[in-house]
Amino acid sequence: MKHIILSLIFALAAFADPKGGHCSKGTTCTVGHHCKAGTTCTVGYARTKTTTVKTKAPATTTATKPKPTYADACIISNYQGVQACVSSAKNLIVLQGPFTVPSNQVIKMFLRDGVKVILSGTITFERATILDGNSDGLINVRGKGITFESDPNNQGILYGSGEKYWDGLGGNGGVKKPFFFRTLTSGYSVFRNIKLINSPAHVFSILGSDTLFDRITIDDSLGDTKGGHNTDGFDVMGDGIVIQNSWVHNQDDCLAINESKGKGINFLNNTCIGGHGISIATYDGGIAENVLVKGCTVSKSTNGIRIKTTYKATKGYVNNVRFEDVKLNDISWIGVMIQQDYLNGGPTGNPISKVPVTGVTFKNIAGNVISGKNAVSVKILCGDGNCKNLTYDNVKITGAKATCAGVPVNPPGSGC
Repeated sequence: MKHIILSLIFALAAFADPKGGHCSKGTTCTVGHHCKAGTTCTVGYARTKTTTVKTKAPATTTATKPKPTYADACIISNYQGVQACVSSAKNLIVLQGPFTVPSNQVIKMFLRDGVKVILSGTITFERATILDGNSDGLINVRGKGITFESDPNNQGILYGSGEKYWDGLGGNGGVKKPFFFRTLTSGYSVFRNIKLINSPAHVFSILGSDTLFDRITIDDSLGDTKGGHNTDGFDVMGDGIVIQNSWVHNQDDCLAINESKGKGINFLNNTCIGGHGISIATYDGGIAENVLVKGCTVSKSTNGIRIKTTYKATKGYVNNVRFEDVKLNDISWIGVMIQQDYLNGGPTGNPISKVPVTGVTFKNIAGNVISGKNAVSVKILCGDGNCKNLTYDNVKITGAKATCAGVPVNPPGSGC
């Protein structure tokens, strides 16, 4: 846990909004400090936060101002100009929309160390017919110390034309569907304040280390009624990845951690709507350790928070995972879950697994599950002796029964 905390402190110190600092002892708190406005600050006093669920995507900045100019930048104003700028010696590149990427073409930005990319306006990707989940993403960014962010005067938007792919099958069949945005970055890279709309299927595929994703908006809400499926928000395999202050409306996992090592993964102050909740999803041989999920809200989703390991898996482990200060609103199936019977086609109900799940904490988890025949507030379904050192502290989920199998009966604080 120590290295998770150190990683988190480093990331927040490097990238935090200066409005949100700690106040000095004895001073009067103001809005933005970590305590109630008007109170006297004491060491360790935390601000009481009221959560308001935003069911609509954050407002897009309208381009009423003149297009900004970047004197020292390489400007990409059409698809044909991408490679020339990527190959140039410029340290600043501007993706200047609007423009369209032709069908079956992708943007590849394999960048030199320290390059900054500004996304200005909207880039639209025409429907591809030969790209799938094993291909390049529609946009691909690699490099060390990279900054990729929106123009502050002209909101950067990536439009994936997902409605032209959606058939209710996602990556499990039907038409081919590529990933939207693949990243492989390191060296304290930053992706900030960009908006992605209507992904074909999975949105972010995140690889690498020491990278921050801040104020990302993923709006696949149209997929609720138009056949969106497997539209995972963030699929992550990394070391030192921080995702914070972001908003996701989709039809699958908001976050799916497939592998986490070393400094781990921190998922902080994010809003998830309409999908399958926040998941740690290891497959046979996968490792997920040193994970912190804190200050998040999950609404109108099938699940709230869960750890899932594959049925009959024989290798891998999950260790040192903490879910804290998570609000669940109108969950339709299960609020809190550990399941070791996972298959892509649906759970088997039989937790045959040799994957240990240890050192998991659920603290201050509150909200409701919509009452129904299959609704469960807490479900722990583990293979024999696999789940150990599970801690429940102030878990309060209303509206459905609680089931705890594979762990001691009625563990304190679980609500079981």
